[in-house]
Amino acid sequence: MHVLPALLAEIPFWKNPDYLKRAAITLLILVTAFLLWRLLRRGRARLDDLLQSKRRTVPPLHIRGLQLLTGSQIVSAVTLLSVAVFYGLVLLDVIVALLLTFSQFPATERYVNLVLGWVLTPLHDLYYGFLASLPNLITILVIALLTRFILKAVSFLFTKADEGAINLSPWVHRDVALPTGQIVRAVIIVIALFLIAPRIPGTGSEAAKGLSVVIGLMVSFGSSSTVGNVIAGIVLTYMRPFRVGDRVQIQGTTGDVMERTFLYTKLLTPKNEEVLIPSTKALDGNITNYSAQARSGNLILYTTVTIGYDTPWQTVHQLLIDAALKTEMVAPNPQPFVLQTALDDFYIHYQVNAFTAHAEAMPRIYSELHRNIQDAFNAAGVEIMSPHYTQLRDGNQSTVQGPLKPKATRFRVAMD
Repeated sequence: MHVLPALLAEIPFWKNPDYLKRAAITLLILVTAFLLWRLLRRGRARLDDLLQSKRRTVPPLHIRGLQLLTGSQIVSAVTLLSVAVFYGLVLLDVIVALLLTFSQFPATERYVNLVLGWVLTPLHDLYYGFLASLPNLITILVIALLTRFILKAVSFLFTKADEGAINLSPWVHRDVALPTGQIVRAVIIVIALFLIAPRIPGTGSEAAKGLSVVIGLMVSFGSSSTVGNVIAGIVLTYMRPFRVGDRVQIQGTTGDVMERTFLYTKLLTPKNEEVLIPSTKALDGNITNYSAQARSGNLILYTTVTIGYDTPWQTVHQLLIDAALKTEMVAPNPQPFVLQTALDDFYIHYQVNAFTAHAEAMPRIYSELHRNIQDAFNAAGVEIMSPHYTQLRDGNQSTVQGPLKPKATRFRVAMD
C-alpha cells in the first residue's frame, strides 16, 4: 500500500522534472509490447492456416517400416506445440514490458531488481556450472566420437566377413560374423558408457544415486526372462544349428527361418504362418535342420507302406523305386532304395527312401511321391493294405513265394 502513494507523489510535474521523459519511455514500452503481441497473434493465425491446409498432405512418420504417427497426428502435435510457444512468448512479452515499465519509477525499481535477481541468479549459476563442467563435456564428446568411429570400423569389418570379402576364420566363422559384430558393438557401447557416466554433471548427487538404485531393481526383477533368452540366443548363435532361410523343425514346428535374433527365432510354416520361438525354448528342445544336408543333395525323404506276404518283395521294391524316380525334385543319383523295416504277423513294412536337394519343397515332394506310389501299385494290381487273416492252415496253400513254396496238400479234417 505504500507503493501507490509514493508513485502518485511523483506524478505532478513540479516534483519530477523527468516525468515527461519517463512517461514517453513507458508509453513506448507499452506500445512495443502491444505490437509484439499483435505480431505474435498474426503469426500464430497464419501458422494455424498453413497447418490446416497441410493436414491431409503431410506424410506419416515411419521408422524402420513401423508407422509411429499419421500425418494428421503430426499436424495436431505441431499445432499444440505452436500454441504452447505462442503463450510462452506472450507471457515473456508481458513480463518484460512490466519490468521495463516499473524500472522507470524509483518507487518500484527495487522490485524490478528483486525479480531480476530471481531470474538472473539461476542463470548465473547455470553459466558458471557449465563452464566448470566444460572439460568433462569435451571429454564426453571425444569419447563419443571415438566410440562412433570404432563402431563403424567394427560394423564394416564384420559385414565384410559376412559377405565373404574378409576371412576371420578360425576365430569367427562366416555364419556368425554379424551376431559376433553385434556382441562386440554392445561391449564397446557398455565400455563407453562406463567411461562417460562419471563425467556427466549431477551423477554424483544423492538423487542420481537413488534413481540408479530404483532403475537397477526394476531391471533386475523385470528382465530375468529376457536375460535368459539373450544368453540362450548367444549359445544358439555359436552352435550354428541353422541359417536364415533353412527349413527346420523346432519344438514341433516346421518352417523356414525368416529371422534369427538373440531373443527369438521367427519361422514361416508351409501354411504361411509366422511363429516366434523364444531362444530358451529352442535351446531346451530338439532342432532338426533339413536344409543342412539338402545343400549337398543328401537329404533323404521317406515314407512307409504295408503290403501282404502274398506279394513278392522284389515287386514291391521295384514299384516303390519307380514311383520315387517319377517324383519331381527327387534325385536319380544316388538312386532311391527300399528298406523292409518290420515283419508283422500279416504284412510287411516297406520304407522307400529318396534323395533330394529341395528341403523347402518337402510337402509337395511327399504329396507327389504318394500319388506316384498309388498309381504304380494300381497299375500293377497290388493293393496297398494291411491284411489280417483268420484261417485254418491245415491243407491251405501257403503264402510263401518262389522256389521255397511248399507243395499244396488237400484239406484234412477228421470227423467222428
